[in-house]
Amino acid sequence: MSQAQLMRRLGLWSSVAIVIGVTIGSGIFRTPAGIAARVPDPAWMLAVWLIGGLISLCGALSVAELAAALPQTGGWYVYLREGWGRLAAFLFGWSELVLIRASSSGAIATVFSESLLRSLGYDPAQYDGAANYIAAAAIVGAAVINIRGVQVGARFAAVSTVAKFGALALLVAASFLLGGG
Repeated sequence: MSQAQLMRRLGLWSSVAIVIGVTIGSGIFRTPAGIAARVPDPAWMLAVWLIGGLISLCGALSVAELAAALPQTGGWYVYLREGWGRLAAFLFGWSELVLIRASSSGAIATVFSESLLRSLGYDPAQYDGAANYIAAAAIVGAAVINIRGVQVGARFAAVSTVAKFGALALLVAASFLLGGG
């Protein structure tokens, strides 16, 4: 039986931008305030972030080990099929399509729409309907970009990764320049 293979259409820098963009995520702009409210000591807050980063690193290294051991097209489907059988892989594939990706796309789009409204001077809580419409438009826009082609999607991912990384660098620099004791 022949193995299905996808054409390699992304280069090194496009792949790096996508991995960094996925790793940074949009939640980084939303969750620190909630963590700071629950862990008011800055040292403990940094410890929470460090522990979370170490846990994430362990997960990333585990997935890298799986990818090296099973370098077939299909990712998680292949890993689950080999470890738990075809039924588990099939069920995960459907839950990924219907639940996991849909909910994460909605969450990312919601963070985007709330951030956009705040940057324009509007309170997202007062304009909940507008935030939902903006989030839906963002999902449709991302779909259209990716339907246009993998290179178009990769360029958009690279631009958004640079924007996220730049915003984080600006926040870190501002905290050191403007922060007090």
